[in-house]
Amino acid sequence: MTKNLDISKPETPILIVDDNHQYTNVLIKILERSFGYKNITAVDSPQDAQRLLNEDSGRFKLLFVDYHFPDGETGGNLLKALRDKHILEQVVSFLITSEPNSDNVKEVQSLGVDGVVAKPFSRTALEQQLAKVQRSMSIDEDDAFVID
Repeated sequence: MTKNLDISKPETPILIVDDNHQYTNVLIKILERSFGYKNITAVDSPQDAQRLLNEDSGRFKLLFVDYHFPDGETGGNLLKALRDKHILEQVVSFLITSEPNSDNVKEVQSLGVDGVVAKPFSRTALEQQLAKVQRSMSIDEDDAFVID
C-alpha cells in the first residue's frame, strides 16, 4: 500500500519522540531552518506519543521515533503498537538511532517504517531520506505496472 501524504508543506504536522532533548533540539532546528517546517511537537516518551496519537490518529503526518528509551522501552515497541492500530499507515515514519545496526533496522522495516536516520543528524542525510519517501509516494500504483 502506497502512502499518499504530502509532507512538503511548512505546516506539515510533525511528531518527534526522543528522550534526549539535545538531539531533539538539533532535529527541530534542522527541520525548521533547512526544510521550513513550522508545526513540530516533541515528546520524550513512547507513552506520551501513544497518548497524542490515540487522541487524534490523523493529527501528525511525519513521525520521528528514537530507538532506545529508558527502562528497556524501544521505538520498535511503539512502532509495532502504532502499526497494530493502523496509525502507522497514516504517517510517514522514521526511526532515529545512534546505533543503526542491521537488527534494529530490520525490525522496524518489517513494521513498515519509511526510513532510518542515524544520529548525529545531518541535514544531508535527512534530506536524502525525505526525498526518497517523497519519490516513492509520487509513483502512481496504476502507472507502476503498465502492460502494453
